[in-house]
Amino acid sequence: MTEAFKVRMRGNCTPDGHLGLDPKHPEDPCIACSTEHVEEFGECVGVVSGPTDYNNVPSGHVDYDPNKVGPELDVRWEPSGLRYAYAATSLRSA
Repeated sequence: MTEAFKVRMRGNCTPDGHLGLDPKHPEDPCIACSTEHVEEFGECVGVVSGPTDYNNVPSGHVDYDPNKVGPELDVRWEPSGLRYAYAATSLRSA
């Protein structure tokens, strides 16, 4: 992840303090940021597996729509193997 993307994902929150907590449900995670995502994956090595495919059917199926592929990229984070989609501009190469 680029540093600019990490800052944008955190918003005005930090790992030590969140500004977007729901006062009715203080036990729930912050609704205004993705600080936890940045903390979990921000320093991990990710492997780009290709463009994100938003189709609900396999390629070759009659309803497959090539316009529902990308422009985001699927990234698998090591060592967890979890997959998330990101804009290419949000990622940095090693």
